[in-house]
Amino acid sequence: MKDQVISERFNNLDRRLSSVEQILPTLATKEDLKAFATKEDLEQMGATLRGEIRDAEVRSRRHVDVIGESLRGDIQLIAENLAALMSRRSGG
Repeated sequence: MKDQVISERFNNLDRRLSSVEQILPTLATKEDLKAFATKEDLEQMGATLRGEIRDAEVRSRRHVDVIGESLRGDIQLIAENLAALMSRRSGG
């Protein structure tokens, strides 16, 4: 009985090892992974991107402020012209 259990376990181990041997060639090696960014590289890229995003935010705000001022001027001009037309129309 013990021999049968040992034989069965040995066969199970052999099957599992065969599965591992099939997977091993597909796994990346340390040399393969050198082509990818390291944690430090990613942190540095993150810091750079955050800085670029902040700069873009400042430029965008400045642009929106300029557009807002221009719109205020246009709206004020329209309002003044409308008021002048309304006063002429009412005879005032």
